[in-house]
Amino acid sequence: MNNQIIPKVILHEHIEGSITPMMAHQLAQKNNVPFPNTLCYQPGQYNTKEYKNGRYLYDESKFEEFIKTYDTVSNFLKDPEDYYSITYDFLYRNAKQGLIYCELFLSPYHICTTEVNGEIIWDKERFHQTLFQMDKAIMQVQNDYDITVRYHVIGVRHLGAKVVYDTLHFIQHNHHHFITGFNIAGNEMAGHFDDFQDAHELATKLNLKKSYHAGEIDSAESIIQALKHGANRIGHGIRAIENKALIYELVDKKITLEIALTSNRILVNELHGDIYQHPIRQLYDQGVRITLNTDDAGIFGTDIEKEYNIAQSIFAFSRLELLDITLCGVQAAFAEESVKNRLIEQVLSCFTANDRLVMKKCINDKKYHPAIIERFLEYQKLLLAIPIN
Repeated sequence: MNNQIIPKVILHEHIEGSITPMMAHQLAQKNNVPFPNTLCYQPGQYNTKEYKNGRYLYDESKFEEFIKTYDTVSNFLKDPEDYYSITYDFLYRNAKQGLIYCELFLSPYHICTTEVNGEIIWDKERFHQTLFQMDKAIMQVQNDYDITVRYHVIGVRHLGAKVVYDTLHFIQHNHHHFITGFNIAGNEMAGHFDDFQDAHELATKLNLKKSYHAGEIDSAESIIQALKHGANRIGHGIRAIENKALIYELVDKKITLEIALTSNRILVNELHGDIYQHPIRQLYDQGVRITLNTDDAGIFGTDIEKEYNIAQSIFAFSRLELLDITLCGVQAAFAEESVKNRLIEQVLSCFTANDRLVMKKCINDKKYHPAIIERFLEYQKLLLAIPIN
């Protein structure tokens, strides 16, 4: 593979899930929170080359163990400044690896609510302070790297339809210019997309694009339901492989799947912890638009470079295919058209003379799915205006 850094895109990362063991230690120390001995592997018990920032210790075969770890780690966050630290840490590490665009998922419910006598109180001052700190971290990283960031608001489905709706209602009165997406996340088996009708409608009214978690733990049917309610993208969506008609619809409607290889290997029971059983290659080869994501980078001990490397080394994605995956990510981004056009140009400027030749051969050979050939033809046309690298 060409050694030039491939520009990378993340469309799916939960901000609290980005906390590495190293960062968790710092937060626990700063906030005087006890750090459980059993939370992480001890030095010498794990591969430090693979897990540069420490490794959490939990039973990867049990979803509830992952949730428990996530909650323990999230509890180390005590004030808005802590969100500065974790945002800066995650973005800086990944920008160094070629990340040019990122969408961070944030849950207002977790950031700024407290329960008083059974009633949920939303603290707008705390919310604005937290986003101010996150914005500050983004600007700090932008001093060194050319990176663009947007936010998604998460509605946590297992907390019930009312909390999901109230989350959006809170955003309606506390908007922020970086919030461009709405996401229904949490336990996929809790509730049906039909239950969130009021939230779907309010998201549309607020002009928030929708990316719904579906088809990871739940079946392909959940993806069909997410699309029915206006999802522009699907978080994970790997169970689409079970349904040929659905794959045809995803290709036809140019719906992008936010795939997270490391996360799926750990959380999707059907894969039995075996990355080789992941359907990413079949989905791509059948013309589905996919992106590579970190999901909960700190908890899973991954980063964007690792995800691209897994795609290349285990699933034999070529340099050209990885550039295509990045471009699919930019095209599916919940950002303004002017921003997307600038990012597309940035990625295309990384195409070498050899990349252009390989793409031309792929177009002529017609060995790819027609949807992929169509994308290559589009890139070829745009490349006419870009000097050869």
